[in-house]
Amino acid sequence: MKRRTTVVLAGLVAMLGCSPIENRARDTAAALSGSIIAAQTKYQASCAANANEEVCQLINRGVSGENALITAVETYCGWTPTLAPPDATAACVPVKSMQAGLETAITNAAALTLEIKGAI
Repeated sequence: MKRRTTVVLAGLVAMLGCSPIENRARDTAAALSGSIIAAQTKYQASCAANANEEVCQLINRGVSGENALITAVETYCGWTPTLAPPDATAACVPVKSMQAGLETAITNAAALTLEIKGAI
């Protein structure tokens, strides 16, 4: 899972000539990923002891939001979501009918980033 996320994020970062929505998706994914990593590092011991803690649930929601954003990018760019990550050089061919879903995923991921940053 972590490998797939890393490769997809690397693919997002590698996109050149991106449209503003693709740039926002890339930046939001990077911010959320960094927030999740920082929170996981800070709360690893306490979440291992009690996974029901509010902050642990927030971290889990952050991971779900990150996954949803990645899926939205894959769908918007016309990439087939598979177990193997897309080629890092794959060009995004926007599927305009998927733009609203990507916008929603970006908005949700940005909100989760702020929540997680508030907890760390």
